[in-house]
Amino acid sequence: MKVQYEAHSREPVLAFFYEGRQLFHLHARGDEISATFHTDYKSRLRIVDNQTIDWRLREQVRKRTWAAFTLASVKDLGPFMELVRVKYQLISEEVTGKPADARPIAV
Repeated sequence: MKVQYEAHSREPVLAFFYEGRQLFHLHARGDEISATFHTDYKSRLRIVDNQTIDWRLREQVRKRTWAAFTLASVKDLGPFMELVRVKYQLISEEVTGKPADARPIAV
């Protein structure tokens, strides 16, 4: 995790990384928490082609290299964490050179 600052407002932003690649960052303003999921070209293509992911999530990632989520309740966290889990597995596969186990990752 790193603390970054927005260019215009200089607000602190918590950014989460795995193996040097950014997974997502969080914005907290008052009562509102929003998360932005990041992809690169290679992981975006693999996420879009993955039929196990909800089609609405795949469409968000297909359009651009990021997907924004407003986290108003616990039910909003599930779809976001699904994308994070998939990207985490993709990075892990690239680093180790073998497919990740199908065991669940604690959320």
